[in-house]
Amino acid sequence: MRTLRHVLVACAIPVIALTGCRQRYDPSPVELPPGALPWPTDSGSSGLATSQAAMADSGFLYGENARWPRDIPAEIPPLEGEIRVVKVIPGIQYRIDYSSVSKQTLSRYVADLESLGFDLHYFVYTAPSVPDEQTAERIARGEWDAVDITKGPYRMRLEPGETGASLDIDNADFMTPGPPPVISPTPITWPSDIPDRVPQPASCEFFSLAPLGGHRQPAYQIMFECSNDQVQEEFVQALEAAGLEETDRLVSDTGQNVYITLQDDEITVQASDDWGGHFTITIWGTEP
Repeated sequence: MRTLRHVLVACAIPVIALTGCRQRYDPSPVELPPGALPWPTDSGSSGLATSQAAMADSGFLYGENARWPRDIPAEIPPLEGEIRVVKVIPGIQYRIDYSSVSKQTLSRYVADLESLGFDLHYFVYTAPSVPDEQTAERIARGEWDAVDITKGPYRMRLEPGETGASLDIDNADFMTPGPPPVISPTPITWPSDIPDRVPQPASCEFFSLAPLGGHRQPAYQIMFECSNDQVQEEFVQALEAAGLEETDRLVSDTGQNVYITLQDDEITVQASDDWGGHFTITIWGTEP
C-alpha cells in the first residue's frame, strides 16, 4: 500500500520568502510513485581558510577530517555517503554537507526514516519562468528538491545537490549550548601515489588535503603550515634537482612569487606562497 506524502510547491528564489511564487503550496496530499527520487538542485557550498586547530575549536571539519558526529542520537540513522563538511553549532544545529551520495541512497534513506516513524514533507521548488504543468509533471514522477523530517524532538531538512546533499539537524532539544562536541579527526596522510621526487616541504605540517577532479592522477591540493619563510624557494629547488622544469611564474607588483609551476613528462606541481605562514602545493598529471 502506497503512503500519502505531502508535497509543498515553493518558490526557488528566494526559498525563504515565498512572496511572488505562482503556487505557494498545495494543501492536498500528493501520492508519490514507488522509488521516488530527489531532483538534483544546487545545495550550495562553504569555504574555509583556517588551521585544523581553529576548525576543531569551532566544530567545523572538512575533507578526511569530516565524519558523522558521535553526538547525534542513535534514533537518527546516519546518511551514508562521502561527507565533505561538518558544521556543529551546539544547541542550534548540525549541518552535514556531502560531496557524494547517490539519488538511490537518498531515496532509501527517507524511506527508512518513514519506516521509523518520521513525518516527511517534500518540497518542489518552482519559479515564475517554470510552467505549472512542468511542476505538476515533476510531482507526478515523484521528484523533489528538499524534504522536512520531524519526529518528537527531532527536526531535519535534507536537500540534494548535483552529486551530493546537505543535511541539517536541529539539536536545540537534545544538545545544550556549551563546548563543541568531540569529533575525532582522521589523521591526514601523504598520498602514496605522489611520486617520490615530489617531497613534503621542509619545516611544514600539512592540515588539508583535497583530491582534485578533471585531471590525470594523481591530482591534489595540499595546504601546509610552515615555520620556514623560504619554503617556496627551497621546495622549488628540490623539484628542479629532481628533474622538473619551471613552466610558469606569477609575480605580484611587490615582487613576491605568488605561484611557480614546474613539470616533467608525468607530473605538474604548482607552489603557492600564501598568507600567514601557509603554503599550498597543487599536483596533477601533465597533459600530453
